[in-house]
Parts: sequence; structure tokens; C-alpha cells
Amino acid sequence: MFCCPQAGLKVYYDADIDRTKILGKKIAVLGFGSQGFGQSMNLKESGCQVKIALRAGSPTAEKVIAAGMEVIALEEAAQWADIVLFLIPDVYHSDVYKAHFEGKLKAGQALMFSHVFSVHFGHIVPPADVDVFLVAPKGPGHLVRGEFEKGRGVPCLMAVYQDATGEAKEVALGYAACVGVS
Repeated sequence: MFCCPQAGLKVYYDADIDRTKILGKKIAVLGFGSQGFGQSMNLKESGCQVKIALRAGSPTAEKVIAAGMEVIALEEAAQWADIVLFLIPDVYHSDVYKAHFEGKLKAGQALMFSHVFSVHFGHIVPPADVDVFLVAPKGPGHLVRGEFEKGRGVPCLMAVYQDATGEAKEVALGYAACVGVS
């Protein structure tokens, strides 16, 4: 589970976060809806290397390109990315994971979510040698984006489900800082 009541709640501040833990990573964002748009645009403007992973022939590709982002095929995302970020609707997580990522992830990669139902309920069973974490902004993507553009942020939740590399928490915190949450 992502939630660990025994561990307690910890609040992190900018001084606690090393953004370099995320800046060298290649991030494939699955989806370009509300959260996909807001988070990926903020990541890009924070200096992260981001590509939007879409299914072949997706009409969303035009929106991605118009926003100045690069499109990558879902089939290529596991090979290219250090972090695969699931921002598609939860109902599609299992099918997309099984078709494009199961058995294709490499040791040291990370799966990231802004909702954890698919992992919590066993629809996605990550391999033991990848990091799995959550960064969940507490607002819709347009608010995440708008507050970032104003130099502010929205609150978020962060949790680590699986720390194969020993750096999952630091990478998740760096991600949160670059996406513009407070």
C-alpha cells in the first residue's frame, strides 16, 4: 500500500528537495488530458526531458505538438523512459500496462502514478526491480498549470510503494518540485 499510518505524515519544503534527482531523467507521460497537460508542461518548463506517450493514431497528438511537446508511441516508451508516468484514466491502466510495459521494463526504471488504485488493487503488478511512487497534486491539471505559471503551487500527496533503487523518495520529491506543487 502507498499509505502507511505507522510512518506518520511528513511535510517537505524546497530546502528538503534536490531537483537534480529528476532533471537528468527521461519522463514518458501517458496521456495529455487535464493532469497530463498541466504536469508535462510544468516539467518541461522546469528543465525536465519529457515526451508524451500516446497510442498510434491518437487525435491528441495534434494537441501535444501544438503545445510544443514531443509525441512518442506507447510501444517506445518503456525503451526510452527512465520514468513512465500513468496519467491516463484508471480504467485503462491495466490494459495499457499489460500491452506495452509488462515484461518490458528494465531494472532501475520507475513507474509513477497520480492515482494508485491500479497498483493497490493488483491490476498492475510492478516488477521488483523498478521504483513505484505516487505524486498526486490536489487539484485539476489546469489549476496545477495556472498556479505554476504564477510562481506558486498546489498541495500534493507523495508516497513510495516500492524503492528498488534506494532513490525513489528523492526522485518523487524532485518530480513534485518540478511539477510545481507546494
